[in-house]
Amino acid sequence: MSGKAPFRKRVISPEAVARAEASAAEAPINGDPRLGADYEAIRPAAIGEGAGRDLGSSQDPLHGAVVGDVVNAPLTRVKSNPLNPRAVYTTAAVDEMVMSLQANGQQVAATGFLDEEGNVVLIEGETRLRGARAAGLPTLRIELRPKPDSDQKLYESARAANVDRRDQTPLDDAIRWNDLLIRKVYPTQVALANALGLKEDLVSRTRNLASMPHKMILAVSEYPDLLTLKMLNAIREFFDQEGEEETLDLIHLAAKTGMGYRDVVAKRKMAQKPPGKRPRAAKEDLSYKGAKGQIKTFEEGGRLELVLQGLSKEDSDNIKTKIMEMFPEKAA
Repeated sequence: MSGKAPFRKRVISPEAVARAEASAAEAPINGDPRLGADYEAIRPAAIGEGAGRDLGSSQDPLHGAVVGDVVNAPLTRVKSNPLNPRAVYTTAAVDEMVMSLQANGQQVAATGFLDEEGNVVLIEGETRLRGARAAGLPTLRIELRPKPDSDQKLYESARAANVDRRDQTPLDDAIRWNDLLIRKVYPTQVALANALGLKEDLVSRTRNLASMPHKMILAVSEYPDLLTLKMLNAIREFFDQEGEEETLDLIHLAAKTGMGYRDVVAKRKMAQKPPGKRPRAAKEDLSYKGAKGQIKTFEEGGRLELVLQGLSKEDSDNIKTKIMEMFPEKAA
């Protein structure tokens, strides 16, 4: 008789079998003989077709990703540019991006770089990121670029991309430039202007736009036709004179009627209260029985004024009587 224990068949529940099958189905296939070891590295990314390296598998999502790759990054692994040159994102702009992504997919890859924590930091593409989140999409297609070697380079490369697409507005610049100077990314306004190849007076005039209240900034941002430097400066000057509520009304009126910046300037000038014009008068000093006075003769309107102070009641009555004798007909 053998010393081995007899084999006993173990009964496994159907639920346990189902769990085991599910786990096997989700496990990655290692060493697929159909693909060479370097397939992922040399496979071209078909950007137009929405292809990119998927960073959402059960393996390390950034394993093997290098500069030049176009990756489908899970939104949970994407960070916004901390020096994003865009400062204002309207609901309308994000909604428009949502509709575009849902209808056409992501047509253009965003750009970003890998950080030390294994995430992708955007250089540019914030509107696409916000649109993807609002649309409930799982990933964003991003082209990996070298990490900028300074905060200045990060900001400048992102702004250059926005300027090329005509997405950058003077209002964005005003808010972000003030922030960059406060944070000492650029030591002075002159340094900022030189880095961007702009004249310092332009930078100064643009920065003044940030003095407008937040409510006004959001209101004017809803109307792209109003986001020129001349129009925004005209609106700011109107606000300085007339206040917030009147300026909000003006913004909506300008957008509705197609007003230009000259129209806004003219409206501000019309609203100004003209300084009181002091009429010119010839003056002569008078003296009557110790009372001092003055008679004024005005060039315009033929007006005459007589003032005497220090008269006795009797002298006052006598002068009044003599004056009234000159006017036989009393005014009605």
